[in-house]
Amino acid sequence: MDAIAELTNVDFPSVLMAVFTILVGLKAILSCFEWVILKLGLETKWMKKRRKEQYLLVQTAKSLAALQEKHHQDVAASQKADEKIAKDIVSLTSMVNDISITLKQMQEKNNETKLKEIKGSLIRYYNRFKDAGEWSALEKDAFWDLFDDYEKRGGDGYIHSIVEPVMRELKEIDSYHSILK
Repeated sequence: MDAIAELTNVDFPSVLMAVFTILVGLKAILSCFEWVILKLGLETKWMKKRRKEQYLLVQTAKSLAALQEKHHQDVAASQKADEKIAKDIVSLTSMVNDISITLKQMQEKNNETKLKEIKGSLIRYYNRFKDAGEWSALEKDAFWDLFDDYEKRGGDGYIHSIVEPVMRELKEIDSYHSILK
């Protein structure tokens, strides 16, 4: 019980001040000891560890800077590649459009040529059968197939006004009779 009574009489602020003073003193002694060791060129484990950590920290910072620079270079290269691809796409689109126009022109010319050939065939049929006034079912089918193709290709003009009416008036005969003639 006496010990407890004595504890209540202890001056705690003085004790705390004494502990703080001792800790500050120990820190000062350690700093002086470290200064002496550095001046003598000696190295402790603690100093080696601190120097190694500092070296690793510097190396990490350098590596990070190098990675950032590499990232910036890669981003710049990627942007250049994207720009080149965009230019190539524009060029390719233009080329495809030119090819499309050329193909369309070729198809139009081919259609015109075919239209002229069909027109010539229709006129030959007309000249062959207009005076005879008759034709076989086979000849009739061949003519009207050509005539349909002529119309689908956009043909018009005197084939419709002169040839078609005459050909519609022709009489269909049996194909056996036409072979005998």
